[in-house]
Order: sequence, then C-alpha cells, then structure tokens
Amino acid sequence: MKVREGLQKLAHLALRVFLRIHCGYRVRGKVRLERPSLLVANHSSHADIAAIFCALPIDEVPRVRTAAARDHIYAMPRIAVAAIEFLFNTYPFERKNGSSASLEQGAEFLRRGHHLAIFPEGRRSRDGSPLGFTPGFAKIAYRTGAPVVPIRIVGAHRALPRGTVVVQRLPIEVAIGPPLHADLATPFEARREAYARLVRQTEQAIRI
Repeated sequence: MKVREGLQKLAHLALRVFLRIHCGYRVRGKVRLERPSLLVANHSSHADIAAIFCALPIDEVPRVRTAAARDHIYAMPRIAVAAIEFLFNTYPFERKNGSSASLEQGAEFLRRGHHLAIFPEGRRSRDGSPLGFTPGFAKIAYRTGAPVVPIRIVGAHRALPRGTVVVQRLPIEVAIGPPLHADLATPFEARREAYARLVRQTEQAIRI
C-alpha cells in the first residue's frame, strides 16, 4: 500500500507540473481538510477531477475517493479504468437505478476517514455554465456530518472539451470556497428542505 501511495504521489506531482506549464493552472483559496470532507464541484470536462486533485495537499491525495459514473467511466476500456482508479481512487457511482447504494458507499468512505470528491450535476456542461446540482451530496453530508467544500472549476471545458482526448494550452483555474455544514439538529421530517437549502448554498458558493 505504501509503495502504491508513493507512486501515486509521484504521478500527481508530474500531473501538477504538466497542468501548470501547459494550462497555466492556478488555485485561488486553500483547501482545509481537518476532517473527512465532501469535495463538491461543477463539472464540464474529464479534466475536472485532475484540477481538484491538483488543488489538494499532496499527502491528502491517497485519502480521497472519487465518485465516477458507472455507465460512462466504467464503460471505458479496462486499461483506461485501471489508470483512472490508480490516479483518482474512483469507485463506480450509479447515476440512474441504484443511486442510493452508491450514496451510502460514499458516506461509508467518509466514516472510514476518507474525503469524497463528487460532481452533483451528474453530467458535463458543454459550455461551462451550471446545470444545477442533485441533492445526493447533501444527503451524504447529513448522514455523516462531513463538511462540504465548494470548488469552482473554470476553463476545463475549453482545455479538454467533451469528445476530445488532447489537453489544449488553455487556462484552468480552481477556486476553493469556505466549507459549508449540514445542520444536524434538523429533524428527520424536515430533511428534504434541509437538503435543498444545502444544495442552494453550495451552488451559490461555486457561482460567486
């Protein structure tokens, strides 16, 4: 395990160098991961997850688990899936039927001390405009008490547009917002509105 983590960190150091030189990658704000956290971001490109990981302290990389679409990422050739799993610690997330089990798996990762990266838009925006968040991450936050770290990714849809595999020399920027917290005192019967409120707060934090 330590060998794997060491190799993974080396790969991420190389990835950071590449994005900074090739895309002028930069980060505004700082991720504070004092406890297992939900890393919630907008989604417009396959480069998004790399942009998130590059914003994290390198020692936190092995602790992150990433929800990846079972019907898309896990439908890729096996060698591609293996590379993605190695780099980003992905697990198959069911976007359609069975999403409850996938959400619970994400919650369990947090309970075990991992961070969870998730894209609640559920699909990639073609032009970078927001598509609206589904409430799954909010449910996880209320189940676990994990803070929600809002992350805005700008420019990834131009650097690696949908349907392409070559990263363009175009800028990518990541902005980290202050963590948001679920109100765990909310009674169960009022949770639906509480989920919606946390979704709105996170969307607003990412759009600012």
